[in-house]
Amino acid sequence: MSFPSTICIKSISTRSTRAIAQDRNAGLTPLLVVGTAGTVDTGAVDDLASLAAIAAREKLWFHVDGAIGALAILAPDIAPRLAGIEQADSIALDFHKWGQVPYDAGFILVRDGTLHRDLFASPAAYLRRETRGLAAGALWPCDFGPDLSRGFRALKTWFTLKVYGTEALGAMISRTCELARYLEIKIATARELELLAPVSLNIVCFRHRGDDPDRLNAKIVADLHESGIAAPSTTTIGNRLAIRAAIVNHRTEPRDVDAMLNAVLKFGAAAATSCPA
Repeated sequence: MSFPSTICIKSISTRSTRAIAQDRNAGLTPLLVVGTAGTVDTGAVDDLASLAAIAAREKLWFHVDGAIGALAILAPDIAPRLAGIEQADSIALDFHKWGQVPYDAGFILVRDGTLHRDLFASPAAYLRRETRGLAAGALWPCDFGPDLSRGFRALKTWFTLKVYGTEALGAMISRTCELARYLEIKIATARELELLAPVSLNIVCFRHRGDDPDRLNAKIVADLHESGIAAPSTTTIGNRLAIRAAIVNHRTEPRDVDAMLNAVLKFGAAAATSCPA
């Protein structure tokens, strides 16, 4: 299957600059540019370097939504796809996805720590800092965000990094991307299946080609869940329902991918034969 060509970077830059100028001329104040390091649906990655250049030129905040893909920076063979992320003013990322940390473990990194704390630190009387006792010490957790009560998410993430290290996590990330490419190849060789989006990282969106494919693929996913063989989700790509396989578990092997695909073909064939002519 062929996919639309990517819009050239020059065109994106020109259109973005024009949109910023139009907003300013209309009396609005553009605030930030947001790039995505791995979209939720397909794992697609923006040209972060170009977006960073636009933000710098226009003096705007550059934020990267890296909830899905930011941790790919740990994998030397995948990291170049995130070029430009190092220029971000802030990055959102989740360790409960590729980081193998139990849910939830969402984080945000902010380049300017002083600006961050100036924005969120609370002056409430009951949060007064002292030089002695339990209230002594700098940088309380409430200085970094609006919530005063929070869980210790960082602890389980610290333990994961301490036990396994960044190299092991990076190798796992590379492996899951290899499995996604393996799944992509297997789909291409099955005439009953079709790929619905390019495979950028570890997410593969595909579907069975049968009659009434939206209904069919929704049924296939439900059958997969109830069988216990695999647990893909669904999404919509170009108004077509897709089976979305996001490979994140360090234990996943090619045989697991094969088992899922064989089940998709089996359930698809069963559904086709059970439908009235």
